Amino acid sequence: MISISEWNRKVAISRWNKVIAKQHSSFDKSGNSSIFRAAICGFLAGDGCVRVGLGKQRGREYQYYQVDFFPEDIFMRDTYIKLVQFVYNKTPAIAFKDGVYAVRMNSRAIWEDLNKFALFGIHTWNTPNMLFSEAGAKIAWLRGFFSAEAYVGKKVIKLQTVNAKGMDSVSELLSELGINHTRHTYTDKNPNHSAVSIICINSKEARSKFFHEIGFWHSKKTAKLAESLGL
Repeated sequence: MISISEWNRKVAISRWNKVIAKQHSSFDKSGNSSIFRAAICGFLAGDGCVRVGLGKQRGREYQYYQVDFFPEDIFMRDTYIKLVQFVYNKTPAIAFKDGVYAVRMNSRAIWEDLNKFALFGIHTWNTPNMLFSEAGAKIAWLRGFFSAEAYVGKKVIKLQTVNAKGMDSVSELLSELGINHTRHTYTDKNPNHSAVSIICINSKEARSKFFHEIGFWHSKKTAKLAESLGL
């Protein structure tokens, strides 16, 4: 015979699962949602954290689902928030510290939705290929990722990461768009340091193509690239 406490636990879980299912059903499923989700995934792959963990409250442990984004640019922050509001009908909490914004959502439903399409984390992020059948989704992901992760110099757009497999995908996407780039790996003498995978877009023609076909959701990077191209 089931105990009262076990019965209450099962009832609580059932109610909670219905809440989560209702939240999932409220997420946008229009054609644009694939493009917007791809952009969100690109932002989070570059400067985000999508995790599940254990917390403690009043002596009891609980599981939490957290999605964080850390932009240093206001335009990038606002673009991310608008995309989240459109797809998930939720406005994240915002904090500001040491020149960086912390944009946070605590939501199991959103965590589950994002993890259906991509992996996240410094060493494990990948591209949301399930979304790429929608025209424009590949460019949206690249724009989000480069906005968060790229360095823009006078004669270069540069990416570097310890995720070599992820960079394989970035290189393939750039090649699909006809954007010439170089790819190499830097290995530190310290054996405790991971090898760094680097992509550089050097030629003016390639940087101009990037500017017009992909671009940034980052005001300073956009201005710097435009200036370097004499636009």
